[in-house]
Amino acid sequence: MDFQYVAKARSGTVVRGQVSADTRAEARRVLVQKSLVPTKVHEVRVAARAQRIKSRDLSSCFTNLADLLEAGVPLVRALDLLAERGKQTGLTPVLRDLKVRVANGESISSAFAQHQKVFNSFSVNILRAGEEGGFLEESLRSLSRFTERSEDLRSRIVGAIAYPAFLVGMGTLQLVAMLVFFVPRFEVIFERLEKRGELPLPTVVLLGGSEIVQEHALMVFLVISITAFGIWSWLKTETGQQVRDQMQLRIWGFGEIVRQYATSRFCRVLGTMLQNGVPILTSLEVSRHVTGNRMMSQAIRSASDSIASGQSLAQPLQRSGQFSDELIELVRVGESTNRLDKILQNTAETLERQANRTLDLYIRMLEPILLLVMAVAILFLLLALLLPILQSAESLT
Repeated sequence: MDFQYVAKARSGTVVRGQVSADTRAEARRVLVQKSLVPTKVHEVRVAARAQRIKSRDLSSCFTNLADLLEAGVPLVRALDLLAERGKQTGLTPVLRDLKVRVANGESISSAFAQHQKVFNSFSVNILRAGEEGGFLEESLRSLSRFTERSEDLRSRIVGAIAYPAFLVGMGTLQLVAMLVFFVPRFEVIFERLEKRGELPLPTVVLLGGSEIVQEHALMVFLVISITAFGIWSWLKTETGQQVRDQMQLRIWGFGEIVRQYATSRFCRVLGTMLQNGVPILTSLEVSRHVTGNRMMSQAIRSASDSIASGQSLAQPLQRSGQFSDELIELVRVGESTNRLDKILQNTAETLERQANRTLDLYIRMLEPILLLVMAVAILFLLLALLLPILQSAESLT
């Protein structure tokens, strides 16, 4: 950690500066060794939001920490080495704080949990699983792979929607401009048909939308902003997060992808813990937190309660309705053959591949769908403007 200090030199002059140390007491000792008399020493806290930590830095950190631990380097020393090696990244103050916490007796997962803006709950639970099962190095490597895959996935999605999103944005601006400046010029032309009540419905809707945009634009903006902020605030509550997770599983297409990724994480962690000899109740309690979905986590907790009363794992998972029939059958086979750990790990790989293929397909479909939406909006605008003109032409003939 970094400490700012105010001290007096032997000559009596006041010296201000910054020193690196693990604790405030150690910082004072360093100043005394420099023939300075410290009067004020306080920690320099760096906000996690301002650190701008990149995904590749996190992935590299997990991999390097796993390498150091496998080489026999103590955890505190490994964190110290990473902090010194990572001076050019925002992870340096975080790693120093992790080192101090671990040196003071905290577990690595508990120390990670203190930096929620850097390490999400999934990372913390994966580390907790590694601590419980004695495979911390493997957990760190899994986190590294997961971070890399998540970054690759994000890059693919951003790359796929960049062009259609640009077209949709520009098209939306053009439509708003037409509603404000272009459509009002047709109101005089459509006035006679409007008095006679012969305006087509698309034209009525278009003129009404144009009037709202012109006369109540500020009110519409405020309503949309307040509604969006209210929904965002509600989603941060426990009830909102539970409803969000429930809706994620029910969305057509997307829900199945979420379910496959969540099941894959659950199977991988549970299989790894069972392989390392962790009791199944402890394994279920830890692995249920890595799904990232409250509904599935609650289903696994219920399964854990059923197992404690003497049932098998397959039965309560099947009753929950949150897991596929194929997975239930594989779990049943694994329990009967005492190979549940291997089957779960193989199932995790299969589910992840299936989810990746499905997601890639949806990403490729996204561009034509967005373009189709814009085409429909433009077609509606043209029909709304042309239908009254065609009706007027027919009445003249």
